[in-house]
Amino acid sequence: MDKNYSTLSNLLRYRKIILLSLILVGLLVSLNLDSIRYPINAGYEKLMRVIGGAKEPDNSIVIVHINTDDIEQLGGWPLKRSYYALLIDRLNKIGAGKIGVEVMFSSRLAFQEIYNDLLNEVLKKSNNVVLSSIVATSDTIIYSQPKYEIPSLKTGHLNYIVSDGYYVPEYISVNGQIEKAFAVEIAGDDFTEGDDLLKVNFYNSWRKFQNYSLIEFFGEIEKNPDAFKNKFVLIGVSDPTVAKTVSTFYDKELPGVGFHAFVLDNIITRRSLNYKYSNLLSVLAVLSILMFVFLLRFGSPELRIAIYLFFILISSFVLFNYFYVVFNYKAALLPAVLIFAFELYIRLSVNKRQALLAISESELLKRTLESKEALLESISKHSEQAKGELLNQIEKLKNEIKQLKELEQDSEPAEKHGGRHQFENIVYKSGAMDKVIKTIEKVAPTDATVLVVGESGSGKELVARAIHNLSNRREKEFISVNCAALTETLLESELFGYVKGAFTNAVSDKKGLFEAADGGTIFLDEIAETRDSFQAKLLRVIQFGELQKVGSTQIQKINVRIIAATNKNLTQLIKEGKFREDLYYRLNVFNIEIPPLRERKEDIPILAEYFLECEADNLKFSKAVLDSLAKNEWKGNVRELESIVKRAAVFAKAEGRDVILLSDLPDDYRHYRKADLEDFILDSLRAKKFSHSSVVETAREIGNVSRTVVGEILRGLFFKNYVQNNYDFDAAVRSVAGTDEEEVLNRLKSKAAKYLENIENDLKKIKTDDFEEVKRAFTSKYKNLPVRYHDYLDAVIRFLISRTKK
Repeated sequence: MDKNYSTLSNLLRYRKIILLSLILVGLLVSLNLDSIRYPINAGYEKLMRVIGGAKEPDNSIVIVHINTDDIEQLGGWPLKRSYYALLIDRLNKIGAGKIGVEVMFSSRLAFQEIYNDLLNEVLKKSNNVVLSSIVATSDTIIYSQPKYEIPSLKTGHLNYIVSDGYYVPEYISVNGQIEKAFAVEIAGDDFTEGDDLLKVNFYNSWRKFQNYSLIEFFGEIEKNPDAFKNKFVLIGVSDPTVAKTVSTFYDKELPGVGFHAFVLDNIITRRSLNYKYSNLLSVLAVLSILMFVFLLRFGSPELRIAIYLFFILISSFVLFNYFYVVFNYKAALLPAVLIFAFELYIRLSVNKRQALLAISESELLKRTLESKEALLESISKHSEQAKGELLNQIEKLKNEIKQLKELEQDSEPAEKHGGRHQFENIVYKSGAMDKVIKTIEKVAPTDATVLVVGESGSGKELVARAIHNLSNRREKEFISVNCAALTETLLESELFGYVKGAFTNAVSDKKGLFEAADGGTIFLDEIAETRDSFQAKLLRVIQFGELQKVGSTQIQKINVRIIAATNKNLTQLIKEGKFREDLYYRLNVFNIEIPPLRERKEDIPILAEYFLECEADNLKFSKAVLDSLAKNEWKGNVRELESIVKRAAVFAKAEGRDVILLSDLPDDYRHYRKADLEDFILDSLRAKKFSHSSVVETAREIGNVSRTVVGEILRGLFFKNYVQNNYDFDAAVRSVAGTDEEEVLNRLKSKAAKYLENIENDLKKIKTDDFEEVKRAFTSKYKNLPVRYHDYLDAVIRFLISRTKK
């Protein structure tokens, strides 16, 4: 104890120096940890947009987008290129400025060739059109087809980078050739930012731009041709089934044409996000604010954290919404987290010392209790002559003993519940999963192929990653491939790679995923969905460590560990001729079968609590919800359970609750027996703190239960606890409430007092002491009360009759 006290004293003595050190350490770490920087920065930027509100886009930009109705009315996708030719021609005739065509015209659509000449003729006459391109590799640019036939056409790449936002390279150098960004080429040299990367600022929905569907455009151009004069016009597809989309704060599905409209808008209005000075600004802000807030030592740690976060919020709001400058918000938060953790440690250490000092008081309390009980026993043995004189002392001692016992019970620590195990992100408790884990530990150090079998959502990829992380290959790549998500041709080219000229648009060699995983591990999920030709190539990789790229005659050596997975019965597929038997034996060197969740019910609450902790530390399940989750079949296994927990957490947080209730689960996931109804209702009423509307809300949440049933169960619960607590009203109320919170107790006391008052009033009207007569007169009081509480009501009536006699 003395040593701990000395350590605590030193921490308190050098508190300011430690705080300053934590600030510096936090800054150094935060500036070098990008793994958590991106999600924190992206989340904080969303907050800034919520506070700052939307801004109007530039009115010099017009979007002409091809939507679902256009595609249906104009003959389906892809549209005939004559429509694009007509569109560009009309725009030029009415004096439009730059025209950007975001649609990629592929050379593989042979039936479009009859319309290519018409489009090419229009493009030759236009010197204001920019076509799109894609930089596929470091030495390959894929152009729209007209560019190959008319080299003088201007093009711009559609590439972007995703990290803590969307970044567009202003230009990309490919074999000495500079390919500008699509929007940069449209804007022209006068608007060039001069940055290597432009961080896109999405400050409204793309539909806030002046925009028309293709059919709307042809109607609008007749009515108001001046609407397009000298404007930047972007042409693209908005149908989400055709166009690739991204998600932003304002649009869940932002099509490419809208994306590049924002890039163009950012360039010509100078509103792209400035991230170059984010680290410097963050360091200056953190040092100045933290030095002021924390080293002056005023208020509680919580207050100082709140003041610091307030200053960070205000300064970042002003910079973001008025100067379009972003912080490195991680650098702003991590020092505060470290300081808060240090302050919390100091507080806990002080509390611990106080608790240790209280031990001696607890011992004294026990000895005092023993002496009081001995004194009571001694007094009780006195003669009848002294009894009257000692009654007051006896009653006083009983009260003192009761209080001492309550104090003694309050000092006992609550038990922690455990049983959860975590192994390489696999959370479990069951013996069945323990066997799986032991198998992983044995298999991982080898280089043998492994076949993981299990239903969808059971965690096959987690098992594969655990094997890789425990193997000698853990420093190399782990690559996961879903074989069912790719066509046979694409699967082969992706896994084995291809050489230049292997097929149309294969303008350079491409490294396959097997080659990328060389020295590491590749995980082939849904292996049963592959065709015979692919299986034959895969067999050669396993057997000889050799692969052959698509279109190549050369054999290449490869060193890759293969882990395959399936949710199907491969032996049955072998019998049906749908899977190669020789490949099956090569893959099935080690077999790991993951049991479905319904066969390891003890894992359900453990996994549910783990997923809930990932959503929010302060949330917890009601007993009713955990019981209900345990009764589900979980055909989607762990993935399905995770989705349900995330959904429930969203509903609970939206209503400001810290308890997940049955109402937060979908209807199909609410399971309870009538025998469980008492626990379910009591949990729900307690969560609502027995408010005025708690009975109605509980009835609605549980479903198919009237509020009368809920109210009568509450009445029965009080009678039950009233009897079990020897008719001590306050103790019974506290037992039902499950809390010592004064406000909750007062609400419940009011309800409970009415239950007793109604009985007492009716007893006065009946004016009889005979219990059987009273019970016959009280038929209505038994009518809706569940039968299991009738005996308790009997006991309460008898007690009140006896009290009335006195």
